[in-house]
Amino acid sequence: MSEKKYHKRFAGHDLNRRRNTAAHIGADLSGWLAAHGMRPQQTLLGQLWRNWDIVMGPDIAPIARPLGHRNGILLIGGDDSCALQELSYAVPEILERVNAFMDEEFFHKVELHLLMGKESLQRIDISEAPELPRPQRPPCLGKAQLPPDSPLASAYAAYVRMFKEQEEG
Repeated sequence: MSEKKYHKRFAGHDLNRRRNTAAHIGADLSGWLAAHGMRPQQTLLGQLWRNWDIVMGPDIAPIARPLGHRNGILLIGGDDSCALQELSYAVPEILERVNAFMDEEFFHKVELHLLMGKESLQRIDISEAPELPRPQRPPCLGKAQLPPDSPLASAYAAYVRMFKEQEEG
């Protein structure tokens, strides 16, 4: 009884067909992405959001804000109802420009929404992670009795030192 054992990490790859040569990552990436429910074109979406002003041009970009996508539908926001009315006339052109950028028929429909305080994907800065607040010192820190030669004791000592350095610095 020879059943092949598959791991989710290697889904989409035949582990028996390995090569000892280097291969371009793009050659096997599409199989891995498809096995995990992603399409390779989704990597272009980030580039689309970053280059939105260039793709839409000077007429559409000031009033159209990208909000995201869902099942082949491009979600666009406008500041007010006048902007949405103007965008409703530009929907065919928006679809044509976006699909030309994606180099395929990625979107088949455009939904227009009022922004009403929502952040567009253009304005969200994902280049830096936000700084997290420092953890509070536990009230009974340093009172644990552990065997001195255990790995847990050395990890606990490093944890206690972290709070002492915060208090001194």
